Amino acid sequence: MNLASSGPLGASGSGARARLKVFALGIPQDRLWFWGRQSSLSFLDQGLFSGSSFLLNVFLARWLSKEAYGAFAVCFAGMLFLTGFHNVLLIEPMTVIGPSCYPDRLTGYFGAQLRTHFLLVGPLSLLALAVGGILMLGPARSVLTPAVASSAIGFPLILLFYLVRRMCYVVQNPMAAVRASAMYGVTLVLGAFALEHAGRCTPGNALLLMAVAGVLPCALILLSLRVLPDGLQSRSLPPLRRILAENWEYGRWLVLTSALSWTLVQAQTVLSAGLLTLLAAGALRAMQLPSLVMSQLIAATALLLLPSISYELGRGDLARLHRKVLLTTTALTAFGVAFVAVLYLFSAPLERILFGGKYAASAWLMPVLCLGPVFTGMASGLAYALRALRKAKYELLAYTPSAIVALTLALALMPKWGLPGAALSVVAASFTLSVGVICCYLKWAPRK
Repeated sequence: MNLASSGPLGASGSGARARLKVFALGIPQDRLWFWGRQSSLSFLDQGLFSGSSFLLNVFLARWLSKEAYGAFAVCFAGMLFLTGFHNVLLIEPMTVIGPSCYPDRLTGYFGAQLRTHFLLVGPLSLLALAVGGILMLGPARSVLTPAVASSAIGFPLILLFYLVRRMCYVVQNPMAAVRASAMYGVTLVLGAFALEHAGRCTPGNALLLMAVAGVLPCALILLSLRVLPDGLQSRSLPPLRRILAENWEYGRWLVLTSALSWTLVQAQTVLSAGLLTLLAAGALRAMQLPSLVMSQLIAATALLLLPSISYELGRGDLARLHRKVLLTTTALTAFGVAFVAVLYLFSAPLERILFGGKYAASAWLMPVLCLGPVFTGMASGLAYALRALRKAKYELLAYTPSAIVALTLALALMPKWGLPGAALSVVAASFTLSVGVICCYLKWAPRK
């Protein structure tokens, strides 16, 4: 199957088609079914992908010592810091620019983005190794050093899978992403059990497993897209300099935004290891796992929303763009509030199911930490609209005060209150971000 053979997004149709009113969007019935199917596949894909990562984290939290899981949590948080740069400089530009500027040259465009990936991940991997060198100077170097080295080695392959998987959405074939995520998830889960059975389940080996699990799915997707190694040097590819310029034009304001956004949720894990202990870092990560359900729902929505609003932007229909964004924001907020209520009622039994009572003393933090993704969900659709409208520089205004709130509260409260201080930092920073993004959207997002 050729992934690039999918039909174009938003193909025009005749006026005779039945139209259904969905929040005043006036969507043709066949387009409604199309987007319903695309939405279902997008959520299934994100569920498989994030579900396998969730299971791996649960297994590691149960199997590893608290200190070892804390080391994994710190390395994973550091990897997410670097992943943010890759996302805003490669993945998001490809998702927005690809279907709008290269609709008939996507194969060559993907090849050029792969070359850009290899140029970008080298320095990022070196940065990860540099962080490992710094950690070697600390008292916990015997636990952290192998894990950091493994994350630096596996980092390029992990990001390659993220990039290639997103290509499926650019060509509007989420089913291919579903197959890839299923293959990745099976490999990841079976590999984790194999490591545990062999007595080699360590933070470093778990990170390498994450890298290896995505190799075969990547190869199959690229083969279907006809993005072959011998074609990466083809003169038919878009000029690398132009791709770099377009990506930088899209993501330059988001680079700092990505670094600031990391402080909202992930910085507290690293600070827990420094201000408290690796055990505290592991406990904080474990209590954040249920909230990942909400975070991954936001990510799945973004996979569908970005190409959709890019299409409306290309048509010049800003009214429909804003209606889609507001509909998405309403749905995410409603789901988030309901999810927090469920966690509040069942946090204690859920902790026993997931961790066997290992982190029972901290179980009450689950619903508290989930408030962070709820506030983020309120703002995510509006933030993606600002990005698609090339107003990302204003998004930076929202992230700056939220990052200041996150770091200030974490540094002030964690030495005194421990993990509750970290949780308060996450929630307060996310609320600040939500208010800031809403204000920026209302003031600077063009309506005409």
